[in-house]
Amino acid sequence: MRIGIVGRPQVGKTTVFNTLAESNAEIGGYTSRGEINLSTANVPDERLERLAETFESKKMTLATIDYVDVAGVTKSDVEQAELDSGVLAELRTADALAHVVRLFENEAVSHVDGSVDGERDIENVSLEFALADLQIVEGRLDRLRKQYQNQKLPEQQNEIRILETCQQTLENGKPLRVLNLSTNEEKLIRGYGFLTLKPLLLVCNIDETQLDEAEALLEHFSKYEREPQTAVIVLAAQLELELSQLDDADTEIFMAEMGLTESALDRFVQTSYRLLGLITFFTINETDTRAWTLREGQTAVEAAGRIHTDFADAFIRSETINCEDLIACGSYQEARSKGLLRAEGKTYQVQEGDVLLILANPTR
Repeated sequence: MRIGIVGRPQVGKTTVFNTLAESNAEIGGYTSRGEINLSTANVPDERLERLAETFESKKMTLATIDYVDVAGVTKSDVEQAELDSGVLAELRTADALAHVVRLFENEAVSHVDGSVDGERDIENVSLEFALADLQIVEGRLDRLRKQYQNQKLPEQQNEIRILETCQQTLENGKPLRVLNLSTNEEKLIRGYGFLTLKPLLLVCNIDETQLDEAEALLEHFSKYEREPQTAVIVLAAQLELELSQLDDADTEIFMAEMGLTESALDRFVQTSYRLLGLITFFTINETDTRAWTLREGQTAVEAAGRIHTDFADAFIRSETINCEDLIACGSYQEARSKGLLRAEGKTYQVQEGDVLLILANPTR
């Protein structure tokens, strides 16, 4: 999973990035230089830790998320309908976008527009991305119409039809996320990496003096969740960054003092998974207990392919059990004796928390 972190300058994007990725990327002036931060972060999962402990694994491999932190979107970008090509290239490869929205006041860090207004910033960045998408749609439509003006090739005509729908949607001020595209339609335009088609997580960034307002702010900004594939969370990025730099014991004390029940990373990951329709499954062998990411509805043979392409090609079946049941049993032998270990075929849809033991024919 790859998430692009975007927003206006001086809103706390890189602070969010550093918290999530346990990184120390430069903040502040960096945002005006057009640089890009890249990092891969482990996804905490206490279930994996308990599985590894139960089976005394030599190694534990967490699932990962790739984060991309890009320069802030400025007003001139919106007016000129252009973003740096390198920034756009990075964002178009992302599975989702996390738009950091500044809600905190800080006299030492002035807002580029002179005042803090979260809704204005959301509209400005949304407009910028819509203009970037519209530029691609119009360019591609122009080329297709010239190339196939006297031909009636079904695939090209379908692409033209879909792009015309995209054009109308963008011109009406709506993101492409609102379109109800079929699987085939989505495949036809997937390669363009449209920014407004990507799932969007609005990250409302507050400071620690606003913690008591967090629920009210979440309720206010949740109106944006009326659009498909859009979610909202509220966090205090600077506070969470400080928390991430403490050891476990101090973190617990600090969180209790601040009235926090979970970390920003946990909320971010959980919301991102829900937004992208992702689940986690596990594998266990003598050397490694590992977490894997899969899309909801994908099958056991697709899960096997995530582990190794040869496993998918030579798939016979998977022995499957929920991780909590396996931990309670303490071993595969005990799980089998209790009838909890199931044999599942190629079409089985993997469920959240499944542990899979893939059986494949190596001679195929």
